[in-house]
Amino acid sequence: MVHSPNAGTQPEPVAPLLGLLEAASFSIRYCEHGKDDIRSMMDGIDMAIAAGGDGTVTWVATKIPDRSVPIAILPMGGSNNIARAMGIRQSVDAVISGLNDAREKTLTVGYVTGPFGRKAFLEAVGIGALNRSIELVDEAPDTSQEKRENGRAAFREALRTAQPIDCIIDIDGRRFEGPWLLVEILNIGAIGPRLPFAPRADTQDAFLDILLVAMSDRDGMVEWAEHFSGPPPARVETGCVVSLRASGLCPRIDDRPVDMPDGEWTIEVRLDEEPVTILVPAIPAGVEHEAL
Repeated sequence: MVHSPNAGTQPEPVAPLLGLLEAASFSIRYCEHGKDDIRSMMDGIDMAIAAGGDGTVTWVATKIPDRSVPIAILPMGGSNNIARAMGIRQSVDAVISGLNDAREKTLTVGYVTGPFGRKAFLEAVGIGALNRSIELVDEAPDTSQEKRENGRAAFREALRTAQPIDCIIDIDGRRFEGPWLLVEILNIGAIGPRLPFAPRADTQDAFLDILLVAMSDRDGMVEWAEHFSGPPPARVETGCVVSLRASGLCPRIDDRPVDMPDGEWTIEVRLDEEPVTILVPAIPAGVEHEAL
């Protein structure tokens, strides 16, 4: 089990979690996210458990040396976008109860190549307003819901005041020139504070979903971001290989900005041919999905 002791707005101690897993007949090796070496602990295991938020799930999925080993997700973060994309919306207790009858579902892994080398991701690669909203958000929420609402409010403010950015996007040989307020290259449907940028995204297909928000889309996008009803009112494309060319800007890979060299740079985004396997637990009778 790879566990994040800082997941969510009210992190829980690991001891009760280990007790629940042992009561469900699991024998656990413990690994702290960001501290212990997951690769050295993988020999002879039957399952990897990612206990934390989206960052922990990504760390496990991209560091695991053998992608045939299934991954169980115990959703303990503020948004849990990856778990939700896989259909896992139950409480941690309910997930553990359903693991013995879980079904396997594949999840594609993306990677980005650029001046920094090659980096893997699960959620999205982006540039523009969402990156700016991360700088504006209130980082002292009391609950996960408050954290998401703060993030959404910061996104709306960033979108209202966003300056257009000049970058060129190539999607499977199709060229799209800006200026843009937002470019997001997505592997799953919702990212950040559960922003449903690509509601039709399929975590098992071979395509990326690309959201391109032009200056003329600003008012419609701000209104949409008040309620998130339906797909975003902007251009959404799909493709296998996406390149993005810009200068003087820093893209974001999942939730982390990446330093780029001065001058013009290009990154290429595509999906790996080998997915990871996620265990989607059965839902016990009487247990409801978490509300959106």
